Amino acid sequence: MAGRKQIKLAVLLIISVIFISGSARADSAGLVTGNLATADACGFGLGYLSGNLGLGDNTTSFFGTLTYGFSQYTEGRIKLGLSDGERTDASLLFGADFKYELLDYYDASHPAPVDLALGGFMEWIDYDGISVLQIGGNIISSIPYRFKGGQKLVPYGRINIRLEKLSNGNSNTELELGLNLGTKFELSNDLSFYGEIQIDGNTGLFLATEMRVF
Repeated sequence: MAGRKQIKLAVLLIISVIFISGSARADSAGLVTGNLATADACGFGLGYLSGNLGLGDNTTSFFGTLTYGFSQYTEGRIKLGLSDGERTDASLLFGADFKYELLDYYDASHPAPVDLALGGFMEWIDYDGISVLQIGGNIISSIPYRFKGGQKLVPYGRINIRLEKLSNGNSNTELELGLNLGTKFELSNDLSFYGEIQIDGNTGLFLATEMRVF
């Protein structure tokens, strides 16, 4: 039964990839912080810091995140860093997001074939007087595979839908879609690495190292 559910989810993801790839507008600014997160919440009272690099076709971004678990299934993140556009100097970026884990793969009382989370996010950058504000929601799915040594490999995918507002004296707001596909390698409970591909107005590669701090 679980295998059939996983096949259905895989087919849905493939269809979504095709749809989003055709829907992403070339003139969209696109997100510069990617996703770099699985659907699994970190846990109540736990905190993680990460260093992140985004290599997009529109911008290169360097930023850090602080993640905190507000409950067993709810967490929030703050993002702060710099983004360097094609024709602009490095600009300050700020972002925040949250998620609620609806399905928990490790829940013994209600086992699920995957982890599944819903959430929301915002991202803001000011490129030499041209500001980009993006606000939206997303769905994240992931499934963990544990090695005998205790390490975990966690493939994940995120689909987001958002409002993208560009302001430079005048303002223009568009509805945008984006897709992120990545893998988390959890070396231990305290250290993880991420690699991710983003299909969006800012298509590119995102990398991260995450460490538990409390």
